[in-house]
This record gives sequence, C-alpha cells and structure tokens, in this order.
Amino acid sequence: MTILVLLPGLDGTGDLFAPFVAALTGVDSRVIAYPADRAMDYPEHEGFVRDKLPRDEDYVLLAESFSGPIGISIASTAPPGLRGLILCGTFASNPLPWLGPLANAIGRLPAMRMPPVLAAPWLYSGRATPELRRAHASAMARVSAVTLRARVVAALGVDYRSLVSRIEVPMMYLRAKSDRLIPAAAGQAIVDLRPETTMVVIDAPHFLLQTEPEVCARAVEKFLEHEERPDPPLDVEQSLRVSRLTQEDLWDIDREILSQSARSWRKVARVVIQVMDKLAMRIPELPDVYIAQRVRHLVEIGKLESQGNLHYMRYSEVRLPGQ
Repeated sequence: MTILVLLPGLDGTGDLFAPFVAALTGVDSRVIAYPADRAMDYPEHEGFVRDKLPRDEDYVLLAESFSGPIGISIASTAPPGLRGLILCGTFASNPLPWLGPLANAIGRLPAMRMPPVLAAPWLYSGRATPELRRAHASAMARVSAVTLRARVVAALGVDYRSLVSRIEVPMMYLRAKSDRLIPAAAGQAIVDLRPETTMVVIDAPHFLLQTEPEVCARAVEKFLEHEERPDPPLDVEQSLRVSRLTQEDLWDIDREILSQSARSWRKVARVVIQVMDKLAMRIPELPDVYIAQRVRHLVEIGKLESQGNLHYMRYSEVRLPGQ
C-alpha cells in the first residue's frame, strides 16, 4: 500500500494534521515534523525531510502551506518510491510579492511571536472550533520565535517555479476557496506550469485540512486510489483505432519509442507522451496505453531494458540496452 507522507505548515509540528488523519480511511499516513528550535532555510528543511522518507516503500507526499516548496523540490528529482505529490494551500514562489523586498529586514528584526488570536482571521476566518484554536495555540507555543521567523523569511524569498515542470509524478492541488493568506494565483501558477495537475477547490479558509477534514480526506483517497491502478486496457474505440494501424505504422511507433529512449533510465510515461507528440500528424489520436503496450513488446524482444512494473507507465522506466 502507498504511504501518505505529510509535510506540515508553518508551525512544523504536524499536530494540526490530527483531524485530517482521523478522517482518512484505509490510508497509512506518516507525519514528518520539523525541528522546533532551529532556524532552517528551505534546502535544510528539504535535507531533513529526505532523510526521513520511506526507503523501500511507495509513498505520496502531501505538502501543506509552508512545505509546498519542499515537496516541489523533492518531487522534481524523482526519488525512488515517490508516486505522487499533493499540494495544499501552498506556493512555488513567494505568494506575497509585495512583502518580498522586506524579507531581509524581517530577518534582522528581533524574533517575535504573533499571538494565534491575531492570526486567526487569516487562517480559519471564523471556522475554527475551540479544539482547533487550542491545538493551534499549543502547536505554535512549541516552536521558537527564531524558528518561525526563519520560515517566514524562507517563504518570502523562495522561487522554485523552474522545478515544477520537471515533476513527472501525478499532482493534485487542494485550494481553499476562502483562503485569505495564500492567493488563488499561487495555486494557478503551479497548474499553469504543470497543466496535468488536478485542481480541487474546496469551500474553506486557509486551514483547509483542519476545517474540512472529511472533504479533503475523500479527495486525497480518490487521488491515491487512481494512482494505484494499473494502466487500463484499450477501450472499444481505441481498439478499433489500433486495428486500422498498418505494419508500417507499427514500425514507425517502435522506431519512435527507441528514438525517445536513452542509455539512461527514462520514465515510460515520458517516453509515451513524447512519442504521441512526435507522431501526432502521422498517426493522430494514437492511444497512450497502446504505446505503453509497444514499450512492453520492445522490452520482451530485448530492444529495451526496464525496471519497475511496466503495467504502470508512470512508475516504470526503460533504457536502451548496453549500459
């Protein structure tokens, strides 16, 4: 079973995931909490997370708010076992550009702690229960003011937009419709850079997982269920289309698959997309699942080497032999 690895928001404790985790059904979830007494930048947070990721198990990252850039950076390097990325109310670059020029000044100011009551309108906009208010206050009290200041400065200075388009695993973005902290443009910028990303908009404030845990849990479970399914068989229409292919068409498909492969490992999904693009004029509407079948054929006859389960094009890789 795929593990759901949770990366927390600004507090970094992971305590505020409790309502969401309780709402999950049949999902193995693990929270990676950040040090509460260390001033760390984004690369340091990323290194901390990488050391704690599952080693021999498949997992999906869910990165909330502050952790979005960490999830994006990790996913852009295609680590073994990563099967998807869920971004929740977050950003790839400074979501408040007007505060960007003040980042250095904020970093030099005395470390101060904002009372949770002042942050409440921006985080849960009247949707908080007494339990959530207490949990939020408790979580923030555990984290040093110096640590919180460092995270704010990191968020105001980050720009990982160039990494988004490198992500090959499936992505979903959970956007809070009434988010007063992270503007809708921050999420849309990610979708614009990676159009395959699924956008789910939920009527909630910034504390999305905390105020609508059931709705969020169902969306995440649907994402996990979909990504764990193998590539589907050809449907009736696709089968009819494939039946019209000539032997010359098949040779062209196989040649293009080999052309888009390399001596180094490449995701089968990447090869399939590139073949579809190259042959779009010559063989229009070529089904992706059929190209994946031709990839398996080339592996069977020794034209390609593979690793991973070839019935999951997103989770398998091929390369030219002789490496």
